[in-house]
Amino acid sequence: AKRYTDAAELFAGESLDFVDIATTAPSHRPLVEMAAAHRVPVICQKPFAPTLADAKAMVRACAQAGVPLMVHENFRWQSPIQAVRAVLDSGEIGTSFFGRISFRSAYDVFSGQPYLATGKRFIIEDLGIHVLDIARFLLGDVSTITTRTARINPSIAGEDVATMLMDHKSGATSVVDCSYATKLATEPFPETLIEIDGSDGTIRLAQGYRLTVTGRNGTVVTDVSPPLLPWASRPWHNIQESVVAIQQHWVD
Repeated sequence: AKRYTDAAELFAGESLDFVDIATTAPSHRPLVEMAAAHRVPVICQKPFAPTLADAKAMVRACAQAGVPLMVHENFRWQSPIQAVRAVLDSGEIGTSFFGRISFRSAYDVFSGQPYLATGKRFIIEDLGIHVLDIARFLLGDVSTITTRTARINPSIAGEDVATMLMDHKSGATSVVDCSYATKLATEPFPETLIEIDGSDGTIRLAQGYRLTVTGRNGTVVTDVSPPLLPWASRPWHNIQESVVAIQQHWVD
């Protein structure tokens, strides 16, 4: 495959089915608008845009061009998260009224991505977006949100801990908490842990991909570990698997 160092040359020189924009956020708007100008469908990595104005402009450009635009939010496509969604859809725990979506770790994300330590915003922009999207996926859109942040690691510029309380339009309440400053006996990275309470039961997705459902038919414990694809590697395999799933969703 031919490599390009200039996006304009890429669009001029290729007939593209779609593009997946995997650059940093400040470059997203010009690249999305360039793709729209060439009538090329767009997948755009998160964070989608630095400002709301940029985000609206990107959506508008693709809408006016008549091309699909999707934000690459892959966490909801992880098979353990999909398993939780399937339980909710089954009605086993009734109507959900509370949820906690938690991602707490001390994994060193800065050694592989040193630029993360230099931004004024960090954990919500980098990780929290994913965890917030899981909350929306499981409990619906949000009407209000209250957030508290903290910087525990003095070597970084942005926040590395965030706790968010949300009211969902469905009537449910959720707590979304994220931390890259939490040292545990067994490092859970990159697992998202989930608690959901319903009118007829509960769901618990615990460390090690252990899914416990207590509902109308009693309690069932299931191992919902994601598959290790031939080219994947632990512990990243849950994210790697979800990328395949979101790409298939895009194609479908």
